[in-house]
Amino acid sequence: MNCEICGAFEETLFKTDIEGAVMNLCKNCSKYGKVIGSSVQVNNKVQRKAESESELKYDYLNEIKNALKEKGLSIEEVAERIKCSPKDMKKIVNGEILPDKNITTKLEKLLNISLYEVELVSDSASKRDTDNLSFGDVVYIKKSKK
Repeated sequence: MNCEICGAFEETLFKTDIEGAVMNLCKNCSKYGKVIGSSVQVNNKVQRKAESESELKYDYLNEIKNALKEKGLSIEEVAERIKCSPKDMKKIVNGEILPDKNITTKLEKLLNISLYEVELVSDSASKRDTDNLSFGDVVYIKKSKK
């Protein structure tokens, strides 16, 4: 897991209270606050990020509307088939609300369309993402005089 201040990848992080904020920090950064309890062990299987992430397409509304026309289905019929309220389905089709993952999955199956784009994500265990900033990249930490 990454330290929330410096961004260093460590398998052992310490829960640390820094001015009221509880953060997971590496051994080096935990000296800036009060260590609470024991360290947090990270399981390597949990640590790895998914190989891909999906995001709702930019033009998902057009996909839904075109599929409704092609299949000849009304909004009410689709709402009944996917067990969603017609009012919510109208709001989704008009772009007033974003559909949740459950509804989009049902819509994709019913209308035979794809509403998600898949983005490949690098594996965090093998390579650190240098494009992301950590808390320590943005904030200057003053050392207290003791």
